[in-house]
Amino acid sequence: MSRVGKRAWTRCASLGARLRLLLLLVLAACAPVRQSGFPSASLAAPPERGAYLAFRSAHPGLPEPNYLPFMLHRFSGLDRRGDVLAFCRWSEDQFPLAVSIEGPQIPRALEDEFSPKPAGLYVHAVERALAAWEGALGGLVTFRRAPPSQEATLRIRLIGQMAPTPEPDVAVLGTTPLAGACRAQGFDATGERLLVRYSVPEVRLYVADSFGLLTEDQVERVALHELGHALGMRGHSPIPADLMYEVARDGSLAAALTTEDVRSFVALYRVPNGTVFGRSQAGEIPPAAPAGPPAGAPRLAAEPRQDPRHGFALRLPEGWMQMETPYGVIAIDGLTWDYDASIQVISRGYPSAEAYLARNQDAHIGRGVLRARRERAFGQSRAVQLIVEGRIEETVEEVTVIEAPGSHVLVVIADCPADLYSAYAPWFDAVLRSIELRPPVAHEGA
Repeated sequence: MSRVGKRAWTRCASLGARLRLLLLLVLAACAPVRQSGFPSASLAAPPERGAYLAFRSAHPGLPEPNYLPFMLHRFSGLDRRGDVLAFCRWSEDQFPLAVSIEGPQIPRALEDEFSPKPAGLYVHAVERALAAWEGALGGLVTFRRAPPSQEATLRIRLIGQMAPTPEPDVAVLGTTPLAGACRAQGFDATGERLLVRYSVPEVRLYVADSFGLLTEDQVERVALHELGHALGMRGHSPIPADLMYEVARDGSLAAALTTEDVRSFVALYRVPNGTVFGRSQAGEIPPAAPAGPPAGAPRLAAEPRQDPRHGFALRLPEGWMQMETPYGVIAIDGLTWDYDASIQVISRGYPSAEAYLARNQDAHIGRGVLRARRERAFGQSRAVQLIVEGRIEETVEEVTVIEAPGSHVLVVIADCPADLYSAYAPWFDAVLRSIELRPPVAHEGA
């Protein structure tokens, strides 16, 4: 695993949160359980890029980018070669899941006497979360409300109490007990799948913290996250912007499922239930993926990537993963959670490179060191380039601000580990020289 990729790994542990906008979800999914034939715990080490690439080769067509390996369940006692890592989730014959939602009993001490919140508002918040999962996954998962007389497959309990605080400033807003949720009876005839049955009895959601009652939106976001665990997510996403990251922000970053969240769960429900990803043994160190670009001259894609929204076209490195963003494009050499280098192109509404850097240069430098600032030209376009070295993570970041038609700039950010910079620098430069500029069709604001 590359050092850049290691920064994406997040251990399953409580994190301090000093602001209400950063509320921690400490999940029962973190609790290790050692029972033969049952999933024991979330992964004890980061998934390896090479293991995922081998799995992807055997299962072509997986939607990407995804964090599929972080959804794995670990089974012990099934194979002498080591613990079995496999995917486990509800089977198709269990849908639509019969769901009951138990409204909270809110004590008077938590109520705002001037603006009391009906318990039904929180029930509606959970209903919206269920509908969001159904819509995002295109019908791969479905739910139905179980009538009071019928036993539910999944029980969602809204608890009218202040959330537990195992550490100062840390609120446990939701839990989804996953110990023993997936039972394996052994392997199928091919040896490539486990015979599994998945069941999560309940999800627990608290509707208050030390500040008082939560808003309906906050409860909906906590419900979205916890339902992700109930649907089969054993660990957490390594990407901070994702809803299934272990820290849920009450702001816009965690307000909804991201593209990576959706593609990961679509992949989980398209892969046959019980599919074996691999095996692991205590103390085993898997071989790391080769670091750095291929030897020789940079190889760019034959066809340029066009972005009429922001008025540019460019050729990205051949074989790199590409992702469109609202402001441009990102390309990475590797996976979103384990990569060696990345190039990001962002369109911003500034009249010149100086105007952009006057406002944003300090943010780009951050805790690093500015090693160089130089003028560059790409055709008729003027540019300013910063070379920033990271002090802590030992990276090098190129920030190139290119003046473009239509009173906007293109900001091209390329980064890699410091010891690979001499190998990647020609690739970064080749991408920069391939850029063609034109007036944007629709310009995004600054």
